[in-house]
Amino acid sequence: MKVNPRRWFQTLVLATVAAATLAGCMSDSIIDDPGAVPRLGEEQEKRIVIWHTYSDEETILFEQEIIPAFEAEHPGIVIESVRQTHNQEYRSALQARASAGKTPDIIRMDYTWVPEFARMGLLEPVDSFAGYEDVSSQLRTRMLETNRYGGRVYGVPLNITTKAAIYNAGLLGKLGLAEPPASFADAAAVAEQSGYVIGMSGIELWHSLPYFFALGGHLADPGFTRTSGYLDSEESAAAMEELRRLFRQGVINPWMLEGNADLWKEVYASNRFLMIDDGPWYYSILLNSAGVDADLLQRTVPVPFPSDGDYGSLIGGESLVMTKGARNKQEAWTFMSWMTSEATQLKLMEAGLIPANTNAFEAGRRSDNAAIRYLEPYMAGIPDAFYRPSIPEWNEIEQLYDAAMEDIFISGRDVRETLQEAAGEMDGVLRGNKK
Repeated sequence: MKVNPRRWFQTLVLATVAAATLAGCMSDSIIDDPGAVPRLGEEQEKRIVIWHTYSDEETILFEQEIIPAFEAEHPGIVIESVRQTHNQEYRSALQARASAGKTPDIIRMDYTWVPEFARMGLLEPVDSFAGYEDVSSQLRTRMLETNRYGGRVYGVPLNITTKAAIYNAGLLGKLGLAEPPASFADAAAVAEQSGYVIGMSGIELWHSLPYFFALGGHLADPGFTRTSGYLDSEESAAAMEELRRLFRQGVINPWMLEGNADLWKEVYASNRFLMIDDGPWYYSILLNSAGVDADLLQRTVPVPFPSDGDYGSLIGGESLVMTKGARNKQEAWTFMSWMTSEATQLKLMEAGLIPANTNAFEAGRRSDNAAIRYLEPYMAGIPDAFYRPSIPEWNEIEQLYDAAMEDIFISGRDVRETLQEAAGEMDGVLRGNKK
C-alpha cells in the first residue's frame, strides 16, 4: 500500500502531542503552581455580606472609610454593604429569610431582637471564636449581656445610645433660665405656666416611656420577671393620669396623635416648643443638612433627660450578629471583632455613633473634636437610662404597652383598669402563657 508522506507526518505529530498530554495528566501538571489556581466552587477572596440600617451620614462613613480600611488590613476579605430600612417589616423579613437559609452573613440589628432570633435558632454563637475573651473584655458589660441567650452569646454590641432632652435656647432665655429645668416636673410646670409645649413625639413605648418614668411610673421589677405591682401600682397610675392630663391641656404636644408637627424644626425655629427629646441622630443628621441654616448648637441646649423617677431615658443601640447560614464564619468574626476595636469605634463616633467599646467611649468623652461635642449630654445620660430587657418576649411586651397607651390616650379608657389589664397580659407573656 502506498503511504502519503504528508498524511504520515501529520499522524506522527498528533500521536506525539497526545502522548505528551497523557503523560502530563499522569504526572506533574503543566501549571507551575496548581494550588494557586481556584478549583470549581473555590473563592480567591472571602466575601462577607452585611445588612445594616445606618443613616445616610453613617452609611457614607461606613462604606467610604470603614470598609476600605478593613479590606486594606485584610486583603483576602471583601465586605458587601447592603442598607435596609429599620422597621417591623425589616425584622419580619429577616426572620423569614433566616428560616429559609437566605440570610446575609452579618446583620446589624437592634439589641432587643437578638434573644428572639437566637431562640429561633437563626444565629451563630460567637463566644467560642478565637479572641472572643479579648474582644468582650473591651465592651460595655451591660450591652454585651443584651446579646446573651440560654447561656451563650450571640452577638457583640456595636454602638449604644439614649435620648436627651433638647431645649429651645431662645425660650430658656425669655424665661430667664440660665440652665434647663432640673426635672421633668419642673419643665412641665414652666411650660404650662408660660403657654409653651413639651414635644413628646408619640405614645409608643420608645417615645413615651421616659415621660412615664419621669413622672414616677414603673414598668417591671429589676429582673423584668413580672410587671404586676409595678405597671399597675398607684405611682404608675398617678404618673399616667398626669401624663394624659398634660396632653389634654396641650402642654404635652397636642399634635402628637396626628403627627403633623415638625418637632425637629419647631424646637429651634418656633416660639412654642420648649423641649423635645431625641437621639444624637438629631444633630448628626441636621448638622449635615443643607436645608438647615441655623446654628443648632447655639439655638438648642441638649441635656440628659430630666427625671424624678427610676430611670432617665431609654437605652438604644445595635449589635452585630452572625447568621447560622453565614458561609465564611471565621472571616465574618474577623470583621465583627475589628468593628468593635477602639480605633474603629472612635472613627464611627464621627458620625454620632456612641461607642460600645469602653476605651473608645472614654477617649471620645475627652475628645476636643468640636464636631461631636453634642454627644456629651447623651453619654452623660447613659448611666441612668433604662435597658430594655434581654428577653425573647420583649417585642410582645412592647406591643401590649403600645395597645394600653392607645386605650388610654385615644379611647379614653380608665387608667387603672387599663394598666391592671396590661400588667396581667404582660405577666402571662413572661410566664410563657401566650394567649
